[in-house]
Amino acid sequence: MDLWKSLAGMLEVELTSAEPEAALGAISTRGIEIFRVEQKGELTMRFRIRRKDYNMLAALCEKRGETLKLLRKSGLYWAGRQLLRRPVLLAGMAFFLALVLYLPSRVFFIRVEGNVTVPTRQILEAAGESGICFGASRRQVRSEKVKNALLSAVPQLQWAGVNTAGCVATISVRERTDAQASQQEWEVTSIVAARDGYILSGTVTRGNALFQVGQAVKAGQVLVSGYTDCGICIQATRAEGEITAQTNRTLEAVTPSQWVLRGEETGVHRKYSLLFGKKRINLWKDSGILDTTCGRMYMEYYVTLPGGFQLPLALCVEEFTSYETGTAELPQSGAEEALTEYADSYLLQQMVAGEIRSRLQTVCLDGGIYRLKGSYVCVEMIGRVQREQIGDTNGKNS
Repeated sequence: MDLWKSLAGMLEVELTSAEPEAALGAISTRGIEIFRVEQKGELTMRFRIRRKDYNMLAALCEKRGETLKLLRKSGLYWAGRQLLRRPVLLAGMAFFLALVLYLPSRVFFIRVEGNVTVPTRQILEAAGESGICFGASRRQVRSEKVKNALLSAVPQLQWAGVNTAGCVATISVRERTDAQASQQEWEVTSIVAARDGYILSGTVTRGNALFQVGQAVKAGQVLVSGYTDCGICIQATRAEGEITAQTNRTLEAVTPSQWVLRGEETGVHRKYSLLFGKKRINLWKDSGILDTTCGRMYMEYYVTLPGGFQLPLALCVEEFTSYETGTAELPQSGAEEALTEYADSYLLQQMVAGEIRSRLQTVCLDGGIYRLKGSYVCVEMIGRVQREQIGDTNGKNS
């Protein structure tokens, strides 16, 4: 059956006649074309005709007193007629056809590669604001305008590129290097005092030393200059050295004398919501307000397709657990130990390298709060690199 016959529709019929040869002659005389004639008996034969010739053949057989029986319908015409009688299936096929045409032109999944220090979530949020989001056009995502917007939103990125494959957009980035590490060798720098101190030792490996051991210096004072007077010329370089000084630091810290302890669990209730992109649909109301008697656990369950592709649709579960509470007193000795430990840790974090030599501190109870006031003698490195400006004299008269 060729295409045109299939489109027009074919019918398989069975003809019973006392004179089969005469019946075929009459059919041929009327101009009815028949196909695939099969003899099924002495008086019965089967053949195919076009759909439009059936009424004419039926009238001819009735006139001649012959029996015509319809056996089967075939061809695309009849398949289309059956499909039209099933509107739900037809609508589903049309919907999937539209998806086949629409989905390849859109971005539904986004990946980030090449980032080390910049969080992936930050890049994805900036990409969403720049137009690289769920359902965005592939042509729009690959434009230079979108890439430049992404670089403007995340200053830590030096370069960004977007490639698309199917429904997946891959954002490839390159981060900027550390400003201090990328400093050019030809830049002139000096070393200045980061804070007031009394210099105990110093080593200068490059540059002109402007300090002496035993000298008291103030914060911001130049200790090693990047300019060295060689008589005929002035040598400019990057100053390098280590200067250790004795410094004084003060610190004040507080901690409460009482705190709340959790006891037995008294109840658990949950709040559910749907998260679609950045929109939240709450499925449960009046979850309550958190206080010291209640703990909260928040979980998000995203819809993930095979292959690890994550849709921007998640079920959010907030679990609130209530507890019995009680109060506990912090003794004086415990407060002193905790505050001293905190003070030592904090001061050491503020130093580039150093140690605490001595401390003078007091801890007193004031209105339900233990308050620590301390003075500390430290030995630390106080040199800080500073870029020289053209025309600087480092405090000297020109």
